[in-house]
Amino acid sequence: MPTLKRCKRYAQVLAKRQPDLVVVMEKIKNPHNASAILRSCDAFGVQDVYIIKEGKSLGVSKTVSSGSYKWLTLHFFEDTTECLMYLKERGFKILTTHLSTQSVDIREFDLTQKIAIVIGSELEGVSEEALSLSDANIIVPMVGFVQSFNVSVATALILYEAFRQRDAKGLYSKPRMEKARRKELYREWVERDK
Repeated sequence: MPTLKRCKRYAQVLAKRQPDLVVVMEKIKNPHNASAILRSCDAFGVQDVYIIKEGKSLGVSKTVSSGSYKWLTLHFFEDTTECLMYLKERGFKILTTHLSTQSVDIREFDLTQKIAIVIGSELEGVSEEALSLSDANIIVPMVGFVQSFNVSVATALILYEAFRQRDAKGLYSKPRMEKARRKELYREWVERDK
C-alpha cells in the first residue's frame, strides 16, 4: 500500500494535469524516443497520449521513461484519420509539427487552447493524412544549420512552451480535470503502486 506521502503526491500531480493538452504519437518507432516523449508528457502535465501504430503495445525503455508511462492514459489507434477525427469531435485543435511556409513559431501560437499536438515518425515526420486534418503547423525556432530536432527533443521543447504559456495564465494553479476523472485516476494509481 502506498504511503500517505505518496498518496498526497498523487493528488498534487492530478491537480496539475491539463485535460485540454494531449499528445499524438504518429508511428514513432524508436523505443527510446517513445519513452522520452512519455516522460516529457508526464513532466508537463499531459495525461492523455494517443498512439497511432499497429497493435496495442508500445515498446518503452523503463530507464528512459522513468516509469512515467504508468501514470499516463495511453489510447491506441491504428489509423491516423480515425484518431484525429476522434479528437476533433471532442473539440481539440490539431497541431502538426511540420516545417512549411505556413508554419507558426510555437512562441507565437496560443498553446493554452484545447490542443492535440501531433508528433510524426522519426524519418517521415507527420503523414499527409495528419497534415490534411491539421488546424495549424507549428515549429520550434532554430538559428543553426540543422532544420529539425530529434522527435523527443522537439516534443519536450513544444510541451515546455505550452507549459510556460499555460503557467503564465494560471492554468496550473487549480485543478482543471473533472473531479470524477481525478478520483478514478487516483484509485488506478494507488492500485498500480501496490
